Amino acid sequence: MKSSCLRPLIALMLIAGLAACGGKASYEVTGTISGLSNSGLVLANGGDTVSPAVGATSFTFPKRIDYGTDYNITVKTPPAHMNCSVSSGSGSAGHYVSIESFVLCQQNTYTVGGTITGLTVDGLVLANGSDANQLTLVKSTTTPGTFTMPAQVADGSSYTINVVTNPAGLSCKVDTDPATGLSTGVGVMGEAAVTKVKISCTAV
Repeated sequence: MKSSCLRPLIALMLIAGLAACGGKASYEVTGTISGLSNSGLVLANGGDTVSPAVGATSFTFPKRIDYGTDYNITVKTPPAHMNCSVSSGSGSAGHYVSIESFVLCQQNTYTVGGTITGLTVDGLVLANGSDANQLTLVKSTTTPGTFTMPAQVADGSSYTINVVTNPAGLSCKVDTDPATGLSTGVGVMGEAAVTKVKISCTAV
């Protein structure tokens, strides 16, 4: 007999045993967590809440629930710079021997892009650092044109946009910011998409 069939059967046997003794079955509402690297996560089951610590791999709500009580585990507050999702988080106590949900947390990601001038032919290839996920830009139809790198960058991670291949007859470079003297293609991702990268192409 498969385990999926055994779990409800065992649960019913436990409930029957408790009823024979005059008791009422109650259950802990628990789960596992993956990827929680920032603080601030608050999970809720109705009015009951729990705040797992950074790096926690499991959680248990303070209140147990009685047999037959519905539960619905949700993310009340996401961790800083992250988003979390819950699976197997709702049901009715007693359907299985234990209540076990799964919470997956991932760092928020955003796009990197900006403007480009002087691109008159196809063939420009850009990359973020040594990332093989490169972008080939076609001839710009507006001046200045715009571009967005195909791979998003995680909040808090660094990015370095560079020219991998120049188009025929053009030399393209990532411009510096006149105010800071730093490359507009280098930075650390914050909590919004980057649109400040500037690239200029000139004829050679």
